[in-house]
Amino acid sequence: MPEKLHQDIKLFLEGKTSLKGQEMWNNWYDHPESINENEVIISSDTSKLKKEIRAIKKTNKVIFLNSRNWMMAASILLAAGLLGFFYMSSETITTKQYTAGLGQHTIVTLSDGTRIWLNAGSFLKCPSRFKGDTREVYLTGEAFFDVAKDKKHPFIIHTDKMDTKVLGTSFNIHAYPGQATQEVSVLTGRVNVKSTVTDENVYVTPGQKVVFKSKNSSLHAFSNIPMNSISLWRKNIIVFEDTPLPEVIATIKRNYNITVAVENKNLNNLRISAYFKELPANQVIGLVCNIINANYKLESGVYRIE
Repeated sequence: MPEKLHQDIKLFLEGKTSLKGQEMWNNWYDHPESINENEVIISSDTSKLKKEIRAIKKTNKVIFLNSRNWMMAASILLAAGLLGFFYMSSETITTKQYTAGLGQHTIVTLSDGTRIWLNAGSFLKCPSRFKGDTREVYLTGEAFFDVAKDKKHPFIIHTDKMDTKVLGTSFNIHAYPGQATQEVSVLTGRVNVKSTVTDENVYVTPGQKVVFKSKNSSLHAFSNIPMNSISLWRKNIIVFEDTPLPEVIATIKRNYNITVAVENKNLNNLRISAYFKELPANQVIGLVCNIINANYKLESGVYRIE
């Protein structure tokens, strides 16, 4: 038996977990009829394994083998490319994925009671229930978090540039891929933001925000942020603060699910500060064009700025 496989099985029998083992066990647990001599060679026949699986489903209990059974089960040999070990649990923690489509907002409630508002074009990945010392989720895009308080289990949000760690608070994270900045704005509580690029740490409190700038991979803290300006997107209000035109266009496309093309590439060097409240797409495009002294035309469903 390969040494790595032997060790994985031993860890399982000691009650420890493994993603590889869980994947294999899930497959057998859901489809016991698929267990056959071509997949496993075990000291007992496959009918006994199938019987054990049925027993686990009936009793709804977690089962670990004792040391005597370990000596018997150590002879398991996986063939046909199957690797890993058994994770004997009747309850599987699965990964859930939530998406807010273009032009849409989505509200998600997690197993711990945390509520999350996803902005258009955003993606959240999290476990079906939290287990262990931390509560960890992964965000692409923008979301407002109202985290359920749990001092013993910190809540951590991973983006590609930052890790945001809290115990129970409310805040907004803006972290769309490809943009020059990512930021965290705090409404209540205390938040720790750590750069995954430099390991730099910043603590943020209500009325403050921290901005990660991709240009120099640095975190910058700002104070005196108006509390009523945090997560205005939830009220269908779009705010730009000295924002490069390409990011302005990307935001409009996400929020309205429309196609916009900037024909005059020189315009991409411009930056915009503006506030749009519950306006239709054509009015927003028109106002942006007024600001940058440009025109637009709608052709075959595409807003062309020139």
